[in-house]
Amino acid sequence: MSVPYLTAKRYIEADRQTSLDTVRRELNAVVNALPTQIQPTEREAFLDAILHDLEVEPEAAWNSWPEDVHLLALTAIKFLGRNPVGSETLLSAQHISILVYHSCLPVPEPLAQTPASPSPCSTTAREALKILANLLVLSAAGRTKFFRNGGAHAVSKALAQPNRDEKDEAAHVERIFLLGRLGFLVCLERPDAAKEMVEADVIDALVQHLMTLPVVPTHYMALSELLKLTNALLSVYPYKGVDKSDKDPWDEQFDIILYPLLHLFYEIPTVELSPPLTHVINALLSVPFLPRLLVTWTCVPDTTIEPLSSPTSTVRTLLHKLGNLASPSSPSKQLAPPRSRSPALGDSNSASSSPRASLSGGRPFGSGSSQHKTAFPARLLKVLDTFFSTYLPYPKKPDDKLPQGLVLDEVLPPVLLLLTRAAVGCDTMRVWLKGTLLPPTLDRTPEAGPIEKRKGLLGDILRLMGCGGHTLSKVSAGELMWAVCNGDASDLSAEIGYGNAAGVLLEKGFSGPPPAKITELWDESSLRPISMSGQPVSHPPDASSPITIQPATPIEPRHPITGLRDRDDRQDMNEMSDEEKEREAERLFALFDRMERNPVISMKSGGGQAKGIQDIMRDKLEKGELEAWQDKDDEAERRKQEEQGQRDETEALREIQQYKQRIGRS
Repeated sequence: MSVPYLTAKRYIEADRQTSLDTVRRELNAVVNALPTQIQPTEREAFLDAILHDLEVEPEAAWNSWPEDVHLLALTAIKFLGRNPVGSETLLSAQHISILVYHSCLPVPEPLAQTPASPSPCSTTAREALKILANLLVLSAAGRTKFFRNGGAHAVSKALAQPNRDEKDEAAHVERIFLLGRLGFLVCLERPDAAKEMVEADVIDALVQHLMTLPVVPTHYMALSELLKLTNALLSVYPYKGVDKSDKDPWDEQFDIILYPLLHLFYEIPTVELSPPLTHVINALLSVPFLPRLLVTWTCVPDTTIEPLSSPTSTVRTLLHKLGNLASPSSPSKQLAPPRSRSPALGDSNSASSSPRASLSGGRPFGSGSSQHKTAFPARLLKVLDTFFSTYLPYPKKPDDKLPQGLVLDEVLPPVLLLLTRAAVGCDTMRVWLKGTLLPPTLDRTPEAGPIEKRKGLLGDILRLMGCGGHTLSKVSAGELMWAVCNGDASDLSAEIGYGNAAGVLLEKGFSGPPPAKITELWDESSLRPISMSGQPVSHPPDASSPITIQPATPIEPRHPITGLRDRDDRQDMNEMSDEEKEREAERLFALFDRMERNPVISMKSGGGQAKGIQDIMRDKLEKGELEAWQDKDDEAERRKQEEQGQRDETEALREIQQYKQRIGRS
């Protein structure tokens, strides 16, 4: 049974100001129609007729419609516009202006003098915003037309409008979601639009919404769109006086956005790599670790700011907070300090560790807690660890089969790169990351197994560095370990082994193992570093420094390929216990027995009869030949040591003589 086509004839011929039943019937037919029931020509006719009824004129039909018919007309346009074929008429400047008006976006002065539109959070206004959002998603030309019709400026002004205490919170949040999506789409790959929005104070508006919207699941979609808009603005804004080779273009007017981003980064209760957390991470990737921003990067923002009358008020309050953050002498009563969060991989909210409690005794804020300074990389490591535990549980490898729809190169690189930027931009974070991923207490014994095959975050990262099917994740993991080791090839090889570091070093221009590194040795009695020549070289580190000094090269010898402890298994016979000697003898005789069974090996005695290896070794042992060999080796080693001692003594006497000669001349 064929489905009849729907035509626009009856709607066009009806008296749309008085025949409301006919209008409702025809509009409902459009909303309920199948996609194949409306031909492109009829779709265009429907759109032209309905948009004519919605014109911003006193005589337009919509002025006499009840609200339900007004909403139904906009809904019909939304359904018709979902198919780009036949809906090109929506791209005309006149029709976009009509939709902008019904969406209650701030309009130019001539339109503002027309009949009053509904409330910005009304159902009809939100329906018009949905039409515009669909249009911008489906059509690049639509994004350009919307921008040319003042859409970027209108969205910025709409976001900056103060909260009118709408009774319907859900409607307000949905409007914020739609405005964020429109702003993101209009400035996507369009620097001039980004510049226009910034000049219209959209940054202040974003600060207002990011700080005041409660971080609850019902608001995640709105927060995600606002964060996407933020990231787009930071990415495409035409920065002045910035060289194209500059990796971190930035403008001081964006400094204020870092605090709200960090606020969301810590406030989002989940550490799963899903929106809005992923959008926060992507936005933070666009913020550089400039010296003036480090005080913000190393803080943990306070709880949500109470909604104020305007974005300007929120920005003033936030600037006051940031000013106190940067001032060690600021009174504690001016700013409630950031909440304490443990830098460990697990969350900790104990009251005893909170600086809020310590401030109650009059301690001024600003001295800086080490927990605050490392809370950022700690939470990122927690995010990374949770991802590996969920999708790549040990001993699963990155190249193994992954859950359907999971693409590592789309999920992991932003987290790894943000950790890398933190390590490069803040030495306190880098040292903490190294102490966490590569602690001095790391078990490097061969019995513990290769580092890259162990359970834990370090093993996960090293396995990612060695995978073959996820190029972006592999490179990002390598960049992280390179940054953690401060860009030192020798240190990286010593910590994780050249076998794991080879790929990274090759990318950095090292065609082979890096040279060994000679470091200063600290004299514990005087706390002065001693060079290889025995002379003091510099002052010790300040004891008040929050950075833990770690040796760049390991104290114990490590295997250059595996990074494990390189132990000398050739123990002296005198150091072995009787049980160890017996086990060694049993192992040797077992090897001799296997050699005897090998037909290729044949040993004959003087009489021409075959003699077993065990018998030969037993005869030599009884005759004392093995002991003679051992004594001979011991004697040779003793002579070698005596000769070395004589050479050292001669060299010392020569240096003393030269010293006396120099003193005599002076």
